[in-house]
Amino acid sequence: MCMAKLYKAKEGDKPILEDIARMSIAEGQVEVETLFGEKRVFQGKVRQVDFLKSQIQLESD
Repeated sequence: MCMAKLYKAKEGDKPILEDIARMSIAEGQVEVETLFGEKRVFQGKVRQVDFLKSQIQLESD
């Protein structure tokens, strides 16, 4: 199974978080939880989700 990786839209190719199992979006915030239970909240919005590459790209407000 391949878990998603989270990237900032205008930064390099290095992910800011890996092994993402859950994502929720509400009121300008993106909350993600990893396979290991780590939860983080980011300000901004989802720019793109690429299911083939298992990538989520965030865009800051």
